[in-house]
Amino acid sequence: MKAFIPALAGALMFTAATASAASLCNCCGSGTAESCTATCETVKPAEGMCIPAVDFTSSAKIGAGQNPLYEVPLKGLNITGASRSDLESFRRLLERSRKGAERDRRSALRDLRHRTIDTAAAASAAKRYDDAIVNYFLGMHAYRDAANN
Repeated sequence: MKAFIPALAGALMFTAATASAASLCNCCGSGTAESCTATCETVKPAEGMCIPAVDFTSSAKIGAGQNPLYEVPLKGLNITGASRSDLESFRRLLERSRKGAERDRRSALRDLRHRTIDTAAAASAAKRYDDAIVNYFLGMHAYRDAANN
């Protein structure tokens, strides 16, 4: 029994690591990012039109000033038909991205207090944060719709 516990723990950690892989793609009729071409082939937007999609096979990079919620507008996102584990990885992506946006917001406010950025840069950071939070709620709405179907 004692030998079984480490194996079970290892399996759970492997499952948790693979379940958190998801990335957002902005599928446009032209100029789609190379990493999103496979995901965007199923969407096929018209020329000049952009549609958000979720790539469940890759992992998004979230860091200072780099966040999928900044880059991909999620209005019109449809993820129905995704598996439960894919939906969970998408939800985790949204939560990590939201926390990253909040970290960037706090950093911008701290920089404004310390006068390392001006009010225009702070206003730009606040606008970017507001847009990211709107995207977060749009993504959570799509997640709830898909989870309830």
